[in-house]
Amino acid sequence: MKEIFERIWQLALPLQDQRDDPGHAEVTLQYATSLVASEAGDEDIVIPAMILHDIGYSELSKERRLSVFDKSKTDEQRRAVQIEHQNAGVILAKGLLVKVEYPFALVPEILEIISQHDTRKGFISKNEGLVRDSDKLWRFSRRGFEADSGRTRSRLEERCKDLEANIDKPDYFCSERAKQIAREELKARRSELARGEF
Repeated sequence: MKEIFERIWQLALPLQDQRDDPGHAEVTLQYATSLVASEAGDEDIVIPAMILHDIGYSELSKERRLSVFDKSKTDEQRRAVQIEHQNAGVILAKGLLVKVEYPFALVPEILEIISQHDTRKGFISKNEGLVRDSDKLWRFSRRGFEADSGRTRSRLEERCKDLEANIDKPDYFCSERAKQIAREELKARRSELARGEF
């Protein structure tokens, strides 16, 4: 990882994984690094955006940030929390990027990606798509699968079916490589289930 990315990572670390999702920042960054390489994305945009995408949750109370998983809340109520964390994330990310003296010309695109990474319909660029793909792949990873399954209290095989149904939905994944990774991860989760590892 470039030295400037490492500096951003260290500054953002205390603000990460605020939704009872330990490892989210690390796992999504690994996916982003892989996708940037395979999809010819711009790492100078994708990597900082990935590191900083969810730091806005650190500005919300625990009850508020976890309400995005509360099925008793309306879609509108959950969306309001998503928007709140995106807006807070833009402010925090801008401050961190200024602190590390990140190239000024790159900052607007990074902030634009963070501003609607959970709520935008469609994809505005390859870079934005790779960030959102990496974020969604968290759900398919072992750590993400464990966190989401525990939160939703759904049966694990039902969770697999739900994830599988999302893979080919229009505008769910931007890149074909992300779909391939999702299928590979889902196969691994099903194998783990069959072996009784959950």
